[in-house]
Amino acid sequence: MAAAKSSHLQTQSQQVRSPHPHAAEAGDPSTLDIHRPRKDAAGTAEYIAFMTAELAKMSGLAKLDMLTYFLNMARLEAEFHMRRRR
Repeated sequence: MAAAKSSHLQTQSQQVRSPHPHAAEAGDPSTLDIHRPRKDAAGTAEYIAFMTAELAKMSGLAKLDMLTYFLNMARLEAEFHMRRRR
């Protein structure tokens, strides 16, 4: 049972992957260094928007409705700051 659940979760995580909007510039999103400092507030906001969108997809698939809601709110806030600072 545990192996089937692990396989299911792995398949789920592969399905929720989507390319970063600037994948050509940033490289493969799965290899992004999460500890690499961002150069400016807009870049930080863009990264947060991308990461929270990915997490919201995962939580949505798991039917974690309240968590999905809060992650999407964080994404919207990050997108607001992204646009405001550019």
